Amino acid sequence: MSHLPRLLPNVSAEEGPGWRDRIREPAAAALVSLWRGLFEPPVPLAWLEEVSAAAWLNTEEAAAWAAEAGQTLFGGAPEIVARVHDKAFALNAAREARLLPSPWNQIGVLEPAELRDPPRAWAILDARLAAEPDAFRAFTLKPRFGSSGRGRVAGRAEGGDRAAIEGAFSRLAKRGGALIEPWVERIADLSAQLLIEESGSVLLLGTFEQCTSPAGIVRGHRGRVDSRGRASSGSPHDEALREAAVAMALAASEAGYRGPCGVDAFVYRDGAGQEAFRPVVELNARFTVGQIALAEMRRAVPTLRERLGLAPGVLCAFHFGLAPPAAGWPAEREGLVCSASGDGPGLIATREPESLPPAF
Repeated sequence: MSHLPRLLPNVSAEEGPGWRDRIREPAAAALVSLWRGLFEPPVPLAWLEEVSAAAWLNTEEAAAWAAEAGQTLFGGAPEIVARVHDKAFALNAAREARLLPSPWNQIGVLEPAELRDPPRAWAILDARLAAEPDAFRAFTLKPRFGSSGRGRVAGRAEGGDRAAIEGAFSRLAKRGGALIEPWVERIADLSAQLLIEESGSVLLLGTFEQCTSPAGIVRGHRGRVDSRGRASSGSPHDEALREAAVAMALAASEAGYRGPCGVDAFVYRDGAGQEAFRPVVELNARFTVGQIALAEMRRAVPTLRERLGLAPGVLCAFHFGLAPPAAGWPAEREGLVCSASGDGPGLIATREPESLPPAF
């Protein structure tokens, strides 16, 4: 790439047209800067080398912006993006692939028209709660178009604040509707990063453990990296995550989507207190923080080879954050590399996984 492509940093565009105001916030501004860095030479992800115009999320606004400049927007057509980026698409595709164990196969869907009719919405919601009373004692209404857990509404089957829940109906209707999901204790958040090529083929880029806030906002990623820059989550559920993510990407490919995407999953405690795995939470039909983490890791590999002895057959643990961990960025020392300072984003790599900051 001899020059930078035209870039529209419409981070959080799925939450509405106010994304230009939202990207002025410090965390969003840091993310935008890192995303722009994906396209700076030497480009760390080869599939970005020929891009002439790109948006974080391909919306109708983004397509018009590219057309005005006489450029072709990289990735999926907006109407297809809108279809596969809908959380209901991932839910239906996961059901068809038999990837949702109980209680996740009981997730309900509320359409915008239903949410605009509160008695009708309550009838659907109450029927779902009554059908699976044990699973849905605590539940959440999740907007079908949203990012980083924002816009969710929590409730309880008994003793919940029905006025507060009903007050969110109109807002959820504006976000494409809602999913009715059980609320569980998450142990770990995972993600897979993929590319759907123009041919329709699916390329698995890597898997990660997500670093999230208690509210579910993504703060970064961590995992293992080898001497060729290949990343994996390090989770015992990694193979199941890979299989599920490829199945979701193939469904998106069959629907006509092309471009980068990510599939989220999580590990949780079930009703018996045992560890369980939900392999598909949602499919993000856009650029993701995970792709930025992958790019940062690949740029760091030469340093890791030199400083940490990263070689064929050797793995390093890493933590990439959009902001410093609670204890701040650590000082570099023997066996630990940290390319960060201050309050900005950074990367920690080490041969000692136990020395990484916690994911939550």
